[in-house]
Amino acid sequence: MVRAGEELLPVLLEYVDAQFELTGIGYPLGILMELEDEEVDEGDAEEWPVEGISVLQRHDYVVTDEDAVLAAGRQAYLQAWPEDDEAAAAADVNHVGRALYQVAHAEGWGSLRKVPGLAPVGGFTGVVRQDELLGPDPDDWAAEVLDEDAELLYCQEDVFRAP
Repeated sequence: MVRAGEELLPVLLEYVDAQFELTGIGYPLGILMELEDEEVDEGDAEEWPVEGISVLQRHDYVVTDEDAVLAAGRQAYLQAWPEDDEAAAAADVNHVGRALYQVAHAEGWGSLRKVPGLAPVGGFTGVVRQDELLGPDPDDWAAEVLDEDAELLYCQEDVFRAP
């Protein structure tokens, strides 16, 4: 029986290579490149391969123009629901949180950097060892989905110019 980690590492390394080729940045998983040539000793069996990981992210933005954020959310709504009209988009996207949801729904959370009216100021990505992975049913998840004692395997901190 092949351990999941033995299959996951090569896939993650391919992702890191592709990310680096596209952006010149190997985060958040670039540190895994160090594992490519390492052999796991009997004593290291608990360390690697990792059975599970969680990638935790926080990205902070200053809202510089709330109306522009709402407009971007309404545009994203209309992309997702082309049969609806602008009145339906305005009814659905009536606050910044809903606007950001619609943008993320249409293009993913990473697209927030392109939203007019938002200015990124900082970000953090952390990869932690995770023994209990989230399953397909949130009702089965542990009461605390984030383990503050989890081993940090890698982190990246991003700082942007002030708006």
